[in-house]
Amino acid sequence: MKRICVIILLLLLLVPAVSAADLPRWGPYITSADEDTVTIHYYLYENASGAVELAFRGNTTVFSSEPGGFHHIRIEDLMPDTEYSYRILVNDSWSETYSFRTLGAENYMFVVSGDTRSEPPFTQAERHGVVAESILNENPLFVVHLGDFSGDADDPAEWDRFFSAGRNLYANTIIVPVQGNHDYAKLYTEIFGMPDWYAFTAGSLKFLVLNTNGWTQIRFANQTAWLGEETQSPKPKIALFHHPFYTTDQKRTGLTTDQIPVWQEIFENGGVAAAYSAHMHAYERYESGGIAYVTNGAGGAPLYSPVTEPADEMVNSIYHTLGYVRVDVNGSEFTSTFFSVAEVSEDNSVLTTVFPKGTAYDVFSTTDPVSSPLGPGIIFGILSGAVFFIRRKR
Repeated sequence: MKRICVIILLLLLLVPAVSAADLPRWGPYITSADEDTVTIHYYLYENASGAVELAFRGNTTVFSSEPGGFHHIRIEDLMPDTEYSYRILVNDSWSETYSFRTLGAENYMFVVSGDTRSEPPFTQAERHGVVAESILNENPLFVVHLGDFSGDADDPAEWDRFFSAGRNLYANTIIVPVQGNHDYAKLYTEIFGMPDWYAFTAGSLKFLVLNTNGWTQIRFANQTAWLGEETQSPKPKIALFHHPFYTTDQKRTGLTTDQIPVWQEIFENGGVAAAYSAHMHAYERYESGGIAYVTNGAGGAPLYSPVTEPADEMVNSIYHTLGYVRVDVNGSEFTSTFFSVAEVSEDNSVLTTVFPKGTAYDVFSTTDPVSSPLGPGIIFGILSGAVFFIRRKR
């Protein structure tokens, strides 16, 4: 039996490299909720055998899967905080080489993005692709996608556009999927294979991936009980969910106004330092109860202008600007920065400005004092009044 396995392994290693014409339809892309395990996924145009060749320090191991369209190849017993390279088998040929790093480091960087769906007159390649390329240049440990991957999660053509726009990014880093309101489909579940809500740990931080979509309302009590249990951990936490608690978008959906305070109380008592959401296609940051509530739906979808007056808890915002959030983690502390990628016209038809790499717009850190819950306009007014008073005193 051992001799047969060796022969199969040698045959797999001798297959030719895949050509551009033989790329999988979707992928590869990587998910993980553990520091010693990853799942490498890809989807073929036609049913065929699949395999992953994993390489580390000159040694290779092949993990195979049964013939099919989807291939979800789980690889266990990896070393934490370790870089691996890999190739996938496509139509009896090996792909180019990709790489990823396992979770487990105390100091690392990840990126938060969301709302990447396209809408005429622009495509995902023209908007999501621009943001994805900027994120790829950051080389993050993982990318959180806050939901609304495409406009219709039941339409394979929509996923063609998503994976084409972000192919290089998602093949070389772990993706953390958060389900949005446009992602309600069996196909979404087949693609990522993640539970409706889940948690994972990266270094000293714990991440809570929640589901605020309407179809989970009948299980709100179950999810809330789970959230209460998960926040018993002493680790600092970051919450991730699609619909923001604070927004200038009038299309507020997700949790009801009665349910939001329930989760906020759990956040405040359970060590949640920040919550990241999308849904509103812009960047907004609020602070309440010592928690930063960040909205980043600027990953490529049509961008929105504010419709309602911001809550007093607003700290900063920017509209009609594509961008992403980079989070630099140092042990149990982190710094969150929104980077502007491109400015978009009011009618969403064209990119009016492409910003230089590293154009930071908003920054906050858990090591800083909590910002004032008053909006920036109110703060400016108070400061202006103070200056006027001082001058009068002189």
